[in-house]
Amino acid sequence: MSAIPDYYRILHVQPDAPAALIHASYRTLLQRVLNATSVGSRDAALLDEAYAVLGDERRRAAYDRELMPPHGPRAEEAADVMAANACLFCGTPHGLQRSIERDDDCGRCGSPLCPAERHRLEYSGQRMLSRIPKHRGINLYVTWPQPEPFVAEMRDLSLNGMQFTAAVRLQANQIVKIDCAELQALARVAHTATADSLDRWTTGVEFLTLRFRQSRGSFVSAHV
Repeated sequence: MSAIPDYYRILHVQPDAPAALIHASYRTLLQRVLNATSVGSRDAALLDEAYAVLGDERRRAAYDRELMPPHGPRAEEAADVMAANACLFCGTPHGLQRSIERDDDCGRCGSPLCPAERHRLEYSGQRMLSRIPKHRGINLYVTWPQPEPFVAEMRDLSLNGMQFTAAVRLQANQIVKIDCAELQALARVAHTATADSLDRWTTGVEFLTLRFRQSRGSFVSAHV
């Protein structure tokens, strides 16, 4: 019996993602594939296949039951799942003919390729992992190539994402690259609002790919 494709991983969304986020992620990823001339139609077909299931309420419900039966192993434990074949940030194909590993990065922009783990919400709707307040500088890239990063300030951090302030206003669903003392990541902008001063904005992001710089530490060891 073949492994069930992980359409959530293919579209880089969490299993509890709302329909609007699934649609936005599909459009963003599809546009990046179409803009990367060296990437074949196979990747676009895979995105179309995933969206055909997750974008339909009934098919998604049936898929969820098949992916995670009430009394059976999780599908992602059965086999590795094919990830996107190109960097989500710069669109460069990575050319790996194997499962992506923790230390794999893009040969062009240096972005981590390993997908971030998805941490689900409890049935109450509350996050299983609370955000930990952290105030420190981060380097923020919003396009590639970008000669110098924007300097932003982290406000809080979880294994799902982070919140920061910066002197640049980002758009919902925009993909950004983050580099700081704890981690490197590609993330999708979830929301943006004005901060305390008029020339700064507070932004919340969800990690798409993630690599911690060390396997142990005050944050990682407490939550992994």
